[in-house]
Amino acid sequence: FGTRRATQEMQIAGKSTLMSQTGMVALVGAGPGDPELLTVRAMRLLRSAEVVLHDNLISEEVLALAPGSAARVNVGKRCGDVKDRGLQQREIHELLLAYSRRGQRVIRLKCGDPFIFGRGGEELEFLAHHGIDVEVVPGITTALGAAASCQMPLTHRDHGGTSVRFMVGQTQAKRVPDIDWAELAQSSSRQTVVFYMGMKMLSDICACLLKNEANPETPMALVENATLPNQRIVCGTVST
Repeated sequence: FGTRRATQEMQIAGKSTLMSQTGMVALVGAGPGDPELLTVRAMRLLRSAEVVLHDNLISEEVLALAPGSAARVNVGKRCGDVKDRGLQQREIHELLLAYSRRGQRVIRLKCGDPFIFGRGGEELEFLAHHGIDVEVVPGITTALGAAASCQMPLTHRDHGGTSVRFMVGQTQAKRVPDIDWAELAQSSSRQTVVFYMGMKMLSDICACLLKNEANPETPMALVENATLPNQRIVCGTVST
């Protein structure tokens, strides 16, 4: 009996050691830019982080919430970067895995929300495949932050806005997305369409809509640095 109990205790101790050697990763949404729009959960996790792998546009104010002893690694990419985005994303995966296997508390800090054009799904799948525990903390996606700070409701029953569509403004091949532009153009008066990362393709997006007979007077707004003090908004129509 004594031998069996000792063996069981050794097994439990072994499991505890293994668990302590494998850290946890949190995919955390940092919101649209303003540090005050972070969630309480995001702040708590940042304050206990040992490693923070962050996007390029995360502000210093947000990064300052992590302990001074925490490693801060900028793994971000800018839209239009000439580097191989696929290779770079694999490098991020390997960093997340390496730090977590050291038993460290790792925060993958992303602009907006991790699951809206943030590649959070790819990172979650990779870590789950390697047996790493992952927590996902949602953030205010940029579309909602911009709508609030610019006071432009994304839905409004008096103006026909009964649905919202989030889309990327350009593909990895630096072209407009391959979608049903005719359907999008015809339904533009009944929904709000938000293009993420679409600045460089603005002329092409408008041309596709007009070519497919969108109403030229359909309102359009361009928002830069949403929720920040240097926020800029330009209003016009699809034709202007």
